[in-house]
Amino acid sequence: MNMDHRIVAGLLLKEVPEKNTKEIHFQANGKSIFLSSITEEKLVSEDKFDMFQHWIEETVINLPSYETLLEVLEAEGTLSNDN
Repeated sequence: MNMDHRIVAGLLLKEVPEKNTKEIHFQANGKSIFLSSITEEKLVSEDKFDMFQHWIEETVINLPSYETLLEVLEAEGTLSNDN
């Protein structure tokens, strides 16, 4: 799978213990947007299938171009306090 290195550099995996989830965000230019989440329950429900890898691949495959992500980030992104 080929990915734009600028997109890869902006992806951030967050654990959200209070929701019992993992989230993927995209951040650039001091802003962040939420892309996807998965519950811990879903991650362990499929013993024979790597749901974590599948979830990440599905999220990444469906991303728009870097330029489009920046447009969405500018319009809808929140200020990022993560580095």
